[in-house]
Amino acid sequence: MAGIRRVCLGCLLLLALPLAALIPPASASANALAGLTLLSASVADLQLSPALTLTGLAASLQLPYADPAGASHSLQAAQRLQFLILSAGITHTGNPDYNAQDLRLGLGLNWAGFSAGYSQHLLRESSGSQAISSWRGDAALAWRGCNYGCEARLMRLGREDTELHLSASTGIVTGVQAAASYVHTPAGPDGYRVATSIGIGANFTLQSSWQSSPHRFGAGLRFQLKAWNLMYAVRTHPDLRLSHSLDLGYQW
Repeated sequence: MAGIRRVCLGCLLLLALPLAALIPPASASANALAGLTLLSASVADLQLSPALTLTGLAASLQLPYADPAGASHSLQAAQRLQFLILSAGITHTGNPDYNAQDLRLGLGLNWAGFSAGYSQHLLRESSGSQAISSWRGDAALAWRGCNYGCEARLMRLGREDTELHLSASTGIVTGVQAAASYVHTPAGPDGYRVATSIGIGANFTLQSSWQSSPHRFGAGLRFQLKAWNLMYAVRTHPDLRLSHSLDLGYQW
């Protein structure tokens, strides 16, 4: 099994070399939780937070605003090496007129409930004969206890659309968690996000969220069977149609 894991991670690293671009996170978990990764149980959300301590493999599909032409496909993987977590990911979206790819490599450290990580993204956007490549980084620091957690996360470092996320989570009763986040954007406006995660029986989890700026709601249902998980989520937009997303993951 360890050999299979190394092969999977190695294949991701090799596939990532020719890729790169700025596209939205293609994760059902991220859409259901409005990006509040303190409640995430999906390897797919390493796209958002390099401080996640999950390991495994996850594939995601997203249809932004129910538009097949803007579909995003994502493959993410992470492997633990003692107190280090090495991760890699590829996300692609495109149609005959526009293509975008995002290659991500991440390194995290996890010790006694504290975790920190950094992800480097190589981005490439192309339209016709024109192509643009750029780099961006994400950094995060988090602590997770039995019933509480907190996280500080900087996204798209060095860009005009940099975001600072300050989040906290708590357990309410057994199987029920809630989290809130303040999001600061230098160019404005700032925003707030809240999310909940509710366990239903032994195999199902219902997750939901709300955010301001713009006002959006998200909801998703996750099914877990041993190491496998499947999740479907939708997210609203005040002016556009629903976004749909699907995750399939295997954790080790």
